Amino acid sequence: MTHAGCVATVFGCITVFGCVTLLGCAAPPTPAGPPDACVMLRAPVSGPLRAERAAAGDSALVLANLFVREARLTSDPGFYTLADSALTCASSRAPGDLEAQRLRAHVWIQFHRFAEVEVLAERLAGAEGAGWLDHVLLGDARMEQGELDAAGESYQRAVNLRPNLEVYDRIGWLRWLWGDVEGALEMQELAVSAGSPQDPEPYAWALTRLGWLHALRGQPAPELDAALTLVPNYQPALFARGRVRLHEGHPGAADDLRAAGATVEAVWALSEIDPSASVEAVKMQDPRGYAMWLTPRDPVAALVLLQDEWKVRQDATTRMARAWAALAAGDTSLDASAEARVALATGITEPRVLWMAAKVLGDDTLRQRALAMGPGLLPSERRP
Repeated sequence: MTHAGCVATVFGCITVFGCVTLLGCAAPPTPAGPPDACVMLRAPVSGPLRAERAAAGDSALVLANLFVREARLTSDPGFYTLADSALTCASSRAPGDLEAQRLRAHVWIQFHRFAEVEVLAERLAGAEGAGWLDHVLLGDARMEQGELDAAGESYQRAVNLRPNLEVYDRIGWLRWLWGDVEGALEMQELAVSAGSPQDPEPYAWALTRLGWLHALRGQPAPELDAALTLVPNYQPALFARGRVRLHEGHPGAADDLRAAGATVEAVWALSEIDPSASVEAVKMQDPRGYAMWLTPRDPVAALVLLQDEWKVRQDATTRMARAWAALAAGDTSLDASAEARVALATGITEPRVLWMAAKVLGDDTLRQRALAMGPGLLPSERRP
């Protein structure tokens, strides 16, 4: 449930479009060159951890970690841009610092720089004394590129070194992508059991994922409210609860989805009940998600976006979305049916992927499987 967008930064007024405004200014002079990343650390930035950042002073690595935490707390990807800038400063001060490299790999994943992360993470994981996190980062890069078996090997090495919430959570998601629903639930329950209120955000994330899996199985999902008790206004949990409420016709759905942040998925869901919600306005936040929304409306434009996404992200979801857009656009250069079958062969049970596969293959059994997972489809997708 996390991706980069709003990442264009204009130095001078220093504005991250649609995300975080760092400084207000009028008619700034054109800088002679890009500003120094270490100088940028002193720019005022609003956010939930502003006090912690002020206490961190000029420590670039501490600030980068805080920006990443703010990105996760707010679902505002502009904070990842700020973290990347802080990491540039940290690396200039301490070239080769391993902690900075690990955090940079995490940030670059948000920017969909998966191939670069894989190269960096392979180096970290292959070094003497490599830790569990190095293998997690390598697994993340591989999973996002559709290399599920290789990702599983990396996560196995990580869990052998240190079983913890972060590793259990990733293995649970990988099992879900493999179609192992029971295994996904088992691992997500382990992730929750490894959580602690002393580190609330990862714990809230694990609770949110477990609650969403329960909701997809038609079961109660008290974990979503538990996550919001742990981290009030936690946007991933608000989004998941909003989707559940939307499916149930609950009057609180719109409020949850508005509070979930300006993501493609949240605005798309909100647009089902609020015609003023504009998916177009947030399209840069998630080009793949936007392309899936766009396919019934402008399949040719959607296919262009998905072809670009395919260059960096060759997973089952992207493959299926591309196949559906190609079919809808009448583009015969891509064998949509063959691509859909390859995607399904991974075992993926993601409701929208099954729904798209039903469109491509004309197989109502796949649609029924998607419909059985309640909030996994939007109301418009559930209609015949």
